[in-house]
Amino acid sequence: MNIFISEKNFIHNINLLKNRYNKDVIPVIKANAYGHDINLISKLLLKYKINICAVARISEALEILEYINYNKNFKILIFESIEYDFLKTVIKNPQLLISANSLEDLYLYLKFGISSNQIQLKIDFGFGRNGIYIKDINLLKELMIKYNLKFSGIFTHLFSVEYKDGVDIINKFTEIVENLGKNNFQMIHLQNSLGITKYGSIPISTHLRPGMFVFGFYEEGAFENNLQKVFSLEGKVINIKDISSLKYLTYNQKKDLSINLSKVAIIKIGYGDGFLKTNEGSLALINNQKFKIISVMMDSTLIEIDDTVHINDTVKLYFDFSLIRDHLKMNMCEVLSLLSHKIPRILI
Repeated sequence: MNIFISEKNFIHNINLLKNRYNKDVIPVIKANAYGHDINLISKLLLKYKINICAVARISEALEILEYINYNKNFKILIFESIEYDFLKTVIKNPQLLISANSLEDLYLYLKFGISSNQIQLKIDFGFGRNGIYIKDINLLKELMIKYNLKFSGIFTHLFSVEYKDGVDIINKFTEIVENLGKNNFQMIHLQNSLGITKYGSIPISTHLRPGMFVFGFYEEGAFENNLQKVFSLEGKVINIKDISSLKYLTYNQKKDLSINLSKVAIIKIGYGDGFLKTNEGSLALINNQKFKIISVMMDSTLIEIDDTVHINDTVKLYFDFSLIRDHLKMNMCEVLSLLSHKIPRILI
């Protein structure tokens, strides 16, 4: 099996968002770029002069830096707080932009000698997530005035709040940014993909911060017209078995598998590759026909087929994200992020 990554669709999605909302885009490529391959995607960003991305962990940022040969023009925003042992690494690599998720983080970074131009401030609006508390904003302002601090950016997070609560957060965030001085921040951002759908172009922001939208997939409540799917999981039928005379199939009695046809196709992917066993009962696409997945083993998967299917025919999995969401009861961020690094990612 291979995961094919459409270069054309990826860049189309970024340009569509950028032009539709008249904002620059910070592509979020955490969790191995939602299963698309963090290194391949970072190289694509560089190729098209999109010189910034965001990740969750410093380990992800360092992997990217090594892969792109420490390109000095490429900035990587890291969402997690940085532990003391990594602060020297941050100073040595000005491409890294780190998040101050509390005043304590900020004090630590500044005391260690990290330039405020490498720091972005995260503001917490009560999601139980990271961020500087609103009650600490006055202390933050005093610190900024005292040391004449200008930061790489300031941001917060809009998640699945009710619309009116989101508007209230946007207004409060706007007040905070204006109170601290908009010109003291190179980047101002608060919209993930869901936030883009719900609130459109927000005047105070300079950037959008989408994850799933740049890869062309959606979740409930988050939809954007004309985005193109970047991902395609495809392989070949490696064998076909006539099972009409069998009592057992894989680890089950055949009668327990609700099989209606007499043949199965075997493909080389299994739950050891991150293709979940709960995909049993879902569908694969072969020759533009849908066939039922009947068994997912550690290294291979069986698909119920008819006589139209032959060895070496192309099989597509996860071809319909809506179908997969409904079957697995999981969002696609979870599903795609589980796919193993062992599966080759191929740029097309």
